[in-house]
Amino acid sequence: MTHKSFDTKNGTVQGRDMGAVTRICRLRYALAPVGERRFAPPEPVSTWRGVLDCTGPDAPVAPQLPSRLAKVMGDYPAAQDEDCLHLDIWVPHARGGALPVLVFIHGGAFMTGGGAMSCYDGAALAERETVIVINISYRLGVLGFLPITGVSPANLGLRDIELALQVIRAQISGFGGDAGNITVCGQSAGAYAIQALLTRDVAPELFDRAVLMSSPMGLRLQGPDAQAQAAAQFCQAIGMQDADCLRAAPVADVLNAQGAVLRGLKRSPDEVAPPFLPVLDGEFLCMDPTSDEAVLKAAWCPMIAGVTREEHAAFHYLDTAFHAQASALIEARFTAAYGPQGATELVRARARRVPATDSAVLIDHGSRQRFVRGTFDYLDARSNSAAPTWAYVFAWQSPTPGIGACHCIELPFVFGNLPMWHGAPMLGDAPKAELEGLAHLFGGALAQFAHSGDPAAQHALHWPNFGTDRVYLTVSPSVNAAALLPGTYPC
Repeated sequence: MTHKSFDTKNGTVQGRDMGAVTRICRLRYALAPVGERRFAPPEPVSTWRGVLDCTGPDAPVAPQLPSRLAKVMGDYPAAQDEDCLHLDIWVPHARGGALPVLVFIHGGAFMTGGGAMSCYDGAALAERETVIVINISYRLGVLGFLPITGVSPANLGLRDIELALQVIRAQISGFGGDAGNITVCGQSAGAYAIQALLTRDVAPELFDRAVLMSSPMGLRLQGPDAQAQAAAQFCQAIGMQDADCLRAAPVADVLNAQGAVLRGLKRSPDEVAPPFLPVLDGEFLCMDPTSDEAVLKAAWCPMIAGVTREEHAAFHYLDTAFHAQASALIEARFTAAYGPQGATELVRARARRVPATDSAVLIDHGSRQRFVRGTFDYLDARSNSAAPTWAYVFAWQSPTPGIGACHCIELPFVFGNLPMWHGAPMLGDAPKAELEGLAHLFGGALAQFAHSGDPAAQHALHWPNFGTDRVYLTVSPSVNAAALLPGTYPC
């Protein structure tokens, strides 16, 4: 195995040569959040002497319970460890100067996932597009997103991500990266985390552009007081109230108690919002990331934002309870959303869906309420921003019946690491050439955005700005641009 060394401001880092790229595995950006540092804001690492060995083949992800989306994405086992505050980096060998940097922030409802998962391997993207790819891992669930009075401040996971981006900006030149050309790309919870960071005064110091994929902009955040009930349920489930005891509790007990909180939720089968979220604490996060105030705050940032066509299909695939209750729920959901116009909107929704089963229409409704409508409202509010904006709807659908163009389906095409996704139900038996072609177009456009700030630059793709004409790209085997009519949404 061949190694390659990089001289950073903190010391020398040794990575593993993988042919066309060098991988730096598990580069810590913060001290391990264990013992006294569990439930504490992240602390940056200091300098080191000698060579830091980052050649290992695998890195852990944050402690977590099984993912509810494995049924569509597939399963990607990884070791779990509270010592998870690290970066995984892929540096291409071919270069002609400082390279653009693409930082990926994973999703998983703030409860699951990790930058070290094999499905997010950045080697293929780094090699094909000549960009440095960096994945951030951060704290999840109770350990990252549950404020507990006297024990844990709010938004620890967001604080982790912010520190990671500060470290990347400061250190990336040592890896051959351009510290003045950093693009953050987040999916689902990762995209929402970027929006949260965009409300911070320090955001322009962290990154230069943003890609928001399937951000759950229909979420409504709560303050610390509203989270007190979940904190009380967690403390009751783990049988501890004392701060020292909670910091010392075995991580398995923490996860078991987190599972008890999840099982205690009394929700309808179409409710999918996670219980552990960023919190409007008035300190780290002072405004709703989707508010008009937040849009104005983020006006400086060039942005790509989009959704998949059937976001909610991922949550309800093989969900017998949802399909059994869809008919009983559908009228109530439309009435709650549209008031006296609910019946009319339901007729319109049925007209847009073939076949218009209650399950399919309710999936479209959930997609619109939690992802699509909020995203396009946000884009509308940005339409006069100084920074350009591009929009898309990812419409390539799975050959596996019932999955459609679901939440997460764009991820293999971002990274272009299709062999890593072998066996993923959402890709099914789709033709290899079709998958590779779409990865070249979509992943290539995002990489071009990282290079130049324009996803269509030097790329065989017509992708106009969203602008006041409300133009978005429909991503499918036959990629095309389509204009949104005023007041309409793609589903």
